[in-house]
Amino acid sequence: MSDKTVTPVLGAKSFTCPHCGAVAHQSWFRVFAHSYAKKDEGPYWPEAVAVDAPKTVHDFVQKMWGGKIFKEHHEYGGSSNWELVNLSVNLCYSCNEWSVWVAQNIVFPATHLLIEPNTDMPADVQTDFAEANAIIGKSPRGAAALLRLCIQKLMPHLGQKGKNIDHDIGALVKNGLDIRIQKALDIVRVIGNNAVHPGQIDLRDDKATAFKLFNLVNLIVAAMITAPKHIEELYGALPETALEAIEKRDNKETS
Repeated sequence: MSDKTVTPVLGAKSFTCPHCGAVAHQSWFRVFAHSYAKKDEGPYWPEAVAVDAPKTVHDFVQKMWGGKIFKEHHEYGGSSNWELVNLSVNLCYSCNEWSVWVAQNIVFPATHLLIEPNTDMPADVQTDFAEANAIIGKSPRGAAALLRLCIQKLMPHLGQKGKNIDHDIGALVKNGLDIRIQKALDIVRVIGNNAVHPGQIDLRDDKATAFKLFNLVNLIVAAMITAPKHIEELYGALPETALEAIEKRDNKETS
């Protein structure tokens, strides 16, 4: 399984396979309907197979009992021209397993591939981050709004008031905030804020954009909380004599 997770998105050429966990190329297929002949009863499930049945029959039944999707070739011709729109399947290049999608959501296999929050993300922020993960499939705009709330709740942990994101970001900029982090903050703020105002930014069904916001929130936490924490830990581990020398140098420069 890959250490990197690429969230599955409808139509994407590669992502983390919900079967094998590898980041692999995905081939996409349309789905067409072919009705059963009147003499047939419809789908069937083999409860048993004769011992003396051909090996091909045994293999076929074993595949069915395994519960996985597999392909069989049929010459249906022009009688199979009803395409089932909003039903798609993809085949993983790594494990050769099929996934089934309805609209933009994977319905097989059962999967909960989520973007994990940064481990240093404050608990109150993680709560909304997790809720956004839970609703991303049904409401990308709702997820974006929750991610904006994550940024607002993050501000008090960064020494700001948390009441007005614009003012808080401005204060952080005055205190030397990296311009790249400012841009990340503004991306989440603007998209999350305008997602509920028709005519400005319309995120309906835009799951891919919402997924990018998850990564941006994690990036902001990593830059504003994780990195400073690690630097302080490393600095605090310096020998006492080195720390005293640094303090003397700094006092000399400010005097």
